[in-house]
Amino acid sequence: MKAQKRRFVISVCVLVVIVMTAASLVACATEESALKEKYEQAGFAAQSFPFVQAEADKELVDFAYHGIKNANSSNIQQIFVITFKTIDDARKYYDAHVADTDKPNMTRYTRAVVYGSAEAVELY
Repeated sequence: MKAQKRRFVISVCVLVVIVMTAASLVACATEESALKEKYEQAGFAAQSFPFVQAEADKELVDFAYHGIKNANSSNIQQIFVITFKTIDDARKYYDAHVADTDKPNMTRYTRAVVYGSAEAVELY
């Protein structure tokens, strides 16, 4: 009887680990999708992310988003969102680039570093 209980407990533990792993993967995808949708609704068009220009190591990044609004006018707005895999990587990037003049309005939110036009950063 004890062997059956032990197998049951082990089975439940394995199932919990599988469910938690799946939930964490879905949460990351949902966060990225929600971010893109939020900016698209505000009139931003998604662009390919310029990792070289941003001086961000792709290996350290979970996902990145670059959006642009009013591309053909004098009131161009841009947003750059870099979500790092760890908070430490985000902190290091922020500390190294917060004073860069080509990265205005830089803010860090846990694992995410956001910069661009003031209105776009506020929307984040």
